[in-house]
Amino acid sequence: MKSQAYFEKIHLQIEKQLNLSTESIRLAIAWLTNEKLFKILCNKAKEGILVELIMANNEINYGSSINFSELEHCGGKLYWAGKEGRFAPLMHNKFCIIDNNILIFGSYNWTQKAKSNHESITVIEDDLNLILDFNQEFDKIKNKYYQNEDSKVDWLKIIIRLETLLNVIRLEDEEDINYQTTKIKGLLPKNSIDKKVAEVNSLLTLCNKKKYTDAVKNILIITSEYKKIIIYQDPEIPALQLEIRSLEFQVSSLEDEKIEIEKNINRFSLKYNLEFGEILERILFLKKIMAKKFADENKDNTEKQQQYYEAKEDYEDFSKTYQENLKKEKPAELNENQLKELKQNYRKATKLCHPDKVTDEQKEMAQKVFTDLKDAYDKNDLEKVNRILSDLEKGFFKSQGETINVKEKLHLIKQQLETRRKELEETLTYLKNTEIHQKIIEIKNWDVYFQTKKVEFTKILEELKTENIV
Repeated sequence: MKSQAYFEKIHLQIEKQLNLSTESIRLAIAWLTNEKLFKILCNKAKEGILVELIMANNEINYGSSINFSELEHCGGKLYWAGKEGRFAPLMHNKFCIIDNNILIFGSYNWTQKAKSNHESITVIEDDLNLILDFNQEFDKIKNKYYQNEDSKVDWLKIIIRLETLLNVIRLEDEEDINYQTTKIKGLLPKNSIDKKVAEVNSLLTLCNKKKYTDAVKNILIITSEYKKIIIYQDPEIPALQLEIRSLEFQVSSLEDEKIEIEKNINRFSLKYNLEFGEILERILFLKKIMAKKFADENKDNTEKQQQYYEAKEDYEDFSKTYQENLKKEKPAELNENQLKELKQNYRKATKLCHPDKVTDEQKEMAQKVFTDLKDAYDKNDLEKVNRILSDLEKGFFKSQGETINVKEKLHLIKQQLETRRKELEETLTYLKNTEIHQKIIEIKNWDVYFQTKKVEFTKILEELKTENIV
């Protein structure tokens, strides 16, 4: 499973993923006003790719310049979710499934305005279980508004009939058994691919073959499962659980992105310190001596006195930081393949133990594991990262989106995760705009950069020496 968070030029990432599709695109989006993205959907439909689009039946979409019926003319399928109107309940999903292998989801609406907002998406590959959940949610939304009458199943009536069938089997009334099986058969849709429908058809076949013992076992299984659903499952809970799982992924991916940028900045700063620390310390020392000389020669000149004070502070601050950095433990040296493995396995591990993801009972332990994992990652300790990942893959930590089924608590968890996501988006925006990060991303080759800088600093040092300061 691969995951990556994006919060800049998001529309370009979406364009890239859509253009790579070869089989199918399933998009559930509240608002779609980005004409270029819609055009890609139409072009993919023309290529014979199955394109399904569910949108909110809302005035924002109707006010767009896009002619949405064009998608159907190109061979795609268009579904409107909800009742039209400003105050009608809104289908607020924002996810896209590509080729049943890639999932895109996040806070980003596919609109022109969203390009300038603080938004994010997460792109996940090869997580078949999560993609299955989103496929089921897609079908659930679509079927709510477009389900054919013939395909609807009245499970309440079927369960009542099955319980009646169970009783007449116990009474050994074959005539009534045949009557009840016929009634149940009439309640089932024809040519259905629903697994539960297939299970009911299977037990009816057992009854026709007079294999009543097996039929009774199956009836008890089906009716008990249905009662569990009726008793414990609020219809809003599965949707909340799915939203929380997606938010957990987004928060974890954004956290990974933040840690990666921070590590890169630290790695650059450390290399800068090791390469140039000694020479820069010498340069600042000579500048301090020069400033002191001018200050002594111009005791009444406030500007010269201030320049000496600043040069002295610069030297002392840098020297202290430089000496402290020399004492710090240096990360292990890894080759390119090992660094790639380290990053990949670290990201896998964070998805399994992130403190924002697990239940309250496991947060303290998850925080300890997460801290150990990050420490190993910062030190380039590939062996320890792999060992932690191996332990986590045994499935110790449980997601809040899978284990909690109290609606009020799910709403609170969702709100907390949305707040955390917003904080991370803002932090990442700040980090990416810092001077040092901007400098790092401009450097194409670190070796060339440090070699050039070394020549530059050596020249400055030699010029200072020629001033006969020492």
